[in-house]
Amino acid sequence: MSINTSSAIKAAAAAVVLTAAGGSAQAQETIKVTFLSGLPIVTTVVAATVNTFVPEIDKALARTGKYKINWNLAHSGQVVKPRGELEGLEAGLGDVGIVVTAFHADKVPLYEVSFKTPFTTQDLDLVGRTMKKLEGQFPEYQAGWKQFNQMGLHPTGTVENYVLISETPINSLADIKGRKVGAAGPNLPWVKAVGAAGVQTNVGDAYNSLTTGIFNNMLAWKQAMGAFKLCEPAPYMIDPRLGAIQSGGMNVNLDFFEALPSEVRVAFVDAAEAWHADNVKRVVGGAAKGLARCEKQFKATTSVMSDEDRATWAKLMPNFAKNWAAALDAKGQPGTKILTSYMDTMRAANQPILRQWDRE
Repeated sequence: MSINTSSAIKAAAAAVVLTAAGGSAQAQETIKVTFLSGLPIVTTVVAATVNTFVPEIDKALARTGKYKINWNLAHSGQVVKPRGELEGLEAGLGDVGIVVTAFHADKVPLYEVSFKTPFTTQDLDLVGRTMKKLEGQFPEYQAGWKQFNQMGLHPTGTVENYVLISETPINSLADIKGRKVGAAGPNLPWVKAVGAAGVQTNVGDAYNSLTTGIFNNMLAWKQAMGAFKLCEPAPYMIDPRLGAIQSGGMNVNLDFFEALPSEVRVAFVDAAEAWHADNVKRVVGGAAKGLARCEKQFKATTSVMSDEDRATWAKLMPNFAKNWAAALDAKGQPGTKILTSYMDTMRAANQPILRQWDRE
């Protein structure tokens, strides 16, 4: 039976009755909370945490005045470096944090579905909401997090559309062949399919890698291009309209969360919804600003890949999605069901799907 995760949490939280020892009056309780992220404040998910997630929780708790959070906002690598958030939350180094699922495909493989279905959608909000729906539909998602002593509050993404940036011009799909292209791990098969040499990276390391020649091309997104000045060493951009992906989410340490009063748990769940919405707004708005900064400050040039080259690229790709789903099925996970549900949602939303990944 499918379970809506958010509703289940709220229902459980509402069922808990708190009583003050020795009378009806209750002094305000202060709860210490450490937020973890190796990513800097210019990253949309961190900015949305500081500017929306935290204030939303504080505002919700202020309505009754029973609880107050003493926040330790340990972003920008103060406690863990990028990629270290999963282990940091598991070990209790932090209580809540952003886990980039794209870097942990071996541990939480169910979150790879959007990476396995490029050329499907550029609607980042739809991707995040679809992944949230899948979490409610398939309990295997939260079971996966439980292995690492945490729970997912809300998935989101930082990419509304992947583009290819380069040190030298790229005019067609053929120009990519033989080049070294930086990408997140799950993106590497995309570029390898057209004969490029994929180099695993993350947005925090990308500028140095581009300037030192570790790679001279990269799958990036417009907000990051501007925020991290990636278009300075790579001022040429071509847009294949690869699309949006879910790349991470807000997680909470399970021991910490289960020990919270019900009112605080509900506040965390509700704030995660607002956090996702704010993050999407920042990504989409940041895309326009990032591109404008690149064009004005670094004289970046942009072009759009032809429909013919896009179709060729999609056909050259192995069917990542069906292969991924079949491998999960073999391990007793609902891979094919997840893939079908994801693609059905995209079709129902009339997305510009270039390849029907669950059928072809």
